[in-house]
Amino acid sequence: MLKKMQQSENKFVRELGFTLAETLIVIAIIGIIASIAIPTLFGTTSDAELKAAWKKSYSDLTQATQLIAVDNGGTLAGAFPGDAAGTEDLKNAFASKLNIIKDCSGISTYGGTGSGVSAEGCWHNGANSWYFLNGTGLGTHSQPGLILNNGSLIRLGIEKSNCSQSIGDYTRCGYISIDVNGFKKPNTIGKDIFFANITSNTLIPHGAKGFYEPLTSCVEGSTATNNNGFGCSAKYLYE
Repeated sequence: MLKKMQQSENKFVRELGFTLAETLIVIAIIGIIASIAIPTLFGTTSDAELKAAWKKSYSDLTQATQLIAVDNGGTLAGAFPGDAAGTEDLKNAFASKLNIIKDCSGISTYGGTGSGVSAEGCWHNGANSWYFLNGTGLGTHSQPGLILNNGSLIRLGIEKSNCSQSIGDYTRCGYISIDVNGFKKPNTIGKDIFFANITSNTLIPHGAKGFYEPLTSCVEGSTATNNNGFGCSAKYLYE
């Protein structure tokens, strides 16, 4: 009688429970799902953090630009003469309005006495050290730049010191680029590197007002030539 009861109990357990093989299969499946889902989750979080950092950086840089304009009679037009040669003075003006830990002078073409932002350690240095969104590699630059106390890298350039260069639906003096997480990867335009145009009294992000189209220059995963990532600067600000 006892033997029959034990046999019945074992049969009941087998019918309701899992064998060791079945349990191992379930664990393996869970592991595979986790290996796929967890990196994706972390990547999404990282992207969100980089976008938030860009929004904060854009606000800070816009405020600095406006303060520099106030210091020069309300406009940057003519404040740093010499077109490209005025870039060093523009960099010094930004340095006075931001919290910096390193100052990198540009080459003489940009009004500096140094070796440039890449060679002096304020920007990515060497071939394929940073990238367009489509994966195309970029190299060194010789303009002046800064490293902020939060680790962000800044690179500047003046195109027209009278702020008359036509860009999209407006005119600019020059541009500013920022890598919001410094030398950490991905070092890619539209991911952690963003651009804005310096006008006579403010900043306008690349991708706004007819200068680069976000629909074609900010496409995740596209290797198209025009998918350089510039349009992401405006796209992520306005999301």
